[in-house]
Amino acid sequence: MSQSTDSPALVGTRWVELGLTLFTALIGVVVMFGSIEQGIGWGDAGPEPGYFPFYIGLLLSAASVANGVLTLVRWQALSVAFVSRDAFKQVLSVFIPIALFVGAMPFTGIYLASAAFIAWFMWRDKVRAKPYGKWMIACVSLGAVLASYLIFALWFKVPLDAGPLGDLIAVVGRYFK
Repeated sequence: MSQSTDSPALVGTRWVELGLTLFTALIGVVVMFGSIEQGIGWGDAGPEPGYFPFYIGLLLSAASVANGVLTLVRWQALSVAFVSRDAFKQVLSVFIPIALFVGAMPFTGIYLASAAFIAWFMWRDKVRAKPYGKWMIACVSLGAVLASYLIFALWFKVPLDAGPLGDLIAVVGRYFK
């Protein structure tokens, strides 16, 4: 995705750099504290369980501090936008439906959630000159779900979670055996 020059910046690169630096430093510190609980010394049989993880955490924290210092040194050069508002809206237009799809699966099962997910993106497609028709959306989304069921549940014997429609799908599946 290219960033639009007329769209204001949502967040600057320097803040993303600092945030990532703090995040990775925190991970390193957590690893070091966990390693201390396991023992980081050298015992009779060799290194204790936390010895190597401690030094990995120490290296991660040291590298994070170095990246933080480098970010501060290059503060002016990093004044460019990391992501514009328009580009972030495009990311959210894909991320939100995916999150809803994943969140719906435990309640609806993979088949119903997948059909709705495919239908949603076909209905929202604005790239094509002529939008998809209702019949095309229904056929493709339901056809993809049917193909998934046939391939996984019937042919490979790997049943996917059908959710509340499981009994209905099982009845329909008997006709395809």
